[in-house]
Formats: sequence, structure tokens, C-alpha cells
Amino acid sequence: MQKSRRSSFSLTSCAALRAASALLIATSATGCVAQKHYDEARTAAESEAAAHERTRERLEASMQRISELESQLAERERTMAADESAVATSKLESTVAVKDKEAAVQLVEELRSELARTGDNLVLFARDKRDMAETLRVAEERMADVEIASKRLAELVLATRDLSLALDNELSQGTVELGARDGQIVLGVKADVLFDPSGDAVAPGADPVLAAVGKVSASHPTLHVVLREPTDVPASTRLQRLGEALRARGVASSRLVLPAARAEAPTANDAAPSGDAPAGDTAPKVPAPVAPSAAADPGPSGYEIAFSP
Repeated sequence: MQKSRRSSFSLTSCAALRAASALLIATSATGCVAQKHYDEARTAAESEAAAHERTRERLEASMQRISELESQLAERERTMAADESAVATSKLESTVAVKDKEAAVQLVEELRSELARTGDNLVLFARDKRDMAETLRVAEERMADVEIASKRLAELVLATRDLSLALDNELSQGTVELGARDGQIVLGVKADVLFDPSGDAVAPGADPVLAAVGKVSASHPTLHVVLREPTDVPASTRLQRLGEALRARGVASSRLVLPAARAEAPTANDAAPSGDAPAGDTAPKVPAPVAPSAAADPGPSGYEIAFSP
């Protein structure tokens, strides 16, 4: 573009010079021209040429300035293009960052929700575990109770068998009765079989019964021997005498139980917590006195010797 402008200026200058030359030639050709007119024409041509030269110089300066401005404009356009690209890249990065932030926030919310559900599930699991542990504990206790009850029942069954074998004649004759009540083996014996009718002493005829009781008690050390007397007889020392006779036949004092409510004399000494009492011991130990009740009352039929777990 600058080159075309310079070419145009050169053509204009040349045209002016040609016009001035043509004027001089025309003047020379017409013959004599006044020196004054010649000088004026020449001066005008020189002024015109000088003006054209100045115009050319200004035009060249303008063209150079335009060229510089065009270069600056191109540089600025390149800079703007680079800035626009950077802005677009930054905007894209900002958009991606916002999307990533939104995705991260959503993920955090989902994780919080999942953590809350997990916490609730853990609480439920812990509660279920406690309930199951409690249920298991109760079941184990019941199983232990069942096992203990089974062992006790088996022990009672064996004791019943042993008593039946040892007292076969007495049971056949009807002098004693063997039964079960309230989880106990109850051996009912009439008073005239156990005691002398004239007093509280143990009758000699009671020896088979007492010996059988002592033998069964020694064979089954987990069972207590509980003595009961009828409620319709006056208080006496018969139970104490009966207890002494049973101890003499192998019943341990620690497992001999008398109803203290109707005893007239002390029925327990400071004995050792376990083991049999010495042969000279005259008072039984009462680990768990059992007061007579309506269900355990032997009634007027006689005395009871019960085997209890």
C-alpha cells in the first residue's frame, strides 16, 4: 500500500515537470516572449515543483507513520488474539473448576448421607448385637437351669430307685409311702414306726428305714434330707432325735434340714461349712431351714423324710 502511494506521488511530480517543460517549449516556439513572462512562468514552475516536493516529503512521512501504525495495530491485534485465547482458556479452566467443585460438593453430600446411613446401621447392629447377646445369655442361663434341673431330676430318679430297692419290704407292707411333691422325693413314715409310743425316743423298728435313708443320702451327696412332722401333734423333741439317728447312719449334718419353727431346742451348731459332722456332734447344721407349709404338710398320717436338691 505504501509503495502504491509513493508511485502515485512520483507520477504527479513528473506530470508537473512535463507541464512546466511543455509551457517553456510552447513559449519558445511562439517566438519572442517577454522576459518577464518567462521568469514568472519559471518561478511558478519552480514553486510548483518545490510545493510538490514538500507534499511528497509529507506524504512519505505520512506513509511511514501509517506503516508504523499498521505495524502497531497488527501487533496489538496479535496481542489481543493471544489475550482472547488466554481469556478463553482461563474461562474454560474456570468453568471446569466450577464443575469439578460442584461434583466434589455433590460427592461430599453423598458421602455424608452414606456415612449417616452407615452410622444408623451401626447403631441398629449394635442394638441387635446387644439384644442377641442378652437373648443368648438368657438362653444360656435357661440351658444351665435346664441342665441343672435335668441333673437334679436324674439324681432324684436315682434316689427314688435306691429308696425303692432299699425299702422294698416296707413299701410292700405299707409301713412307708414313697412319692414326689414340689420337686422333692417324699418318704412318708407313720409315727408309730419311727418313735416309741411312750416317748420321743426313736423306735428300734425304725432302723431299716433310717438305714435306707442314710445309705441313699451317702450315695447322693447333692441332695438335702428335710424332716417334717405333722402339724396336729404337740411340739416335741422327736425331730431332733430323728435327726441324731440319721446323722448316726451317715446323713451329713450340712445336708440335714429341720423346721426350726417347731423346734424346742437349738438345732444347729457352728459346724464347718462342708463335710460330715464328727461322731460326737449332737446338733444338726441348718443351711436353709424350711418352714412347714400347707403344700409340704405331712398331715396326720405321719412324719416325712424328703430328699430335696
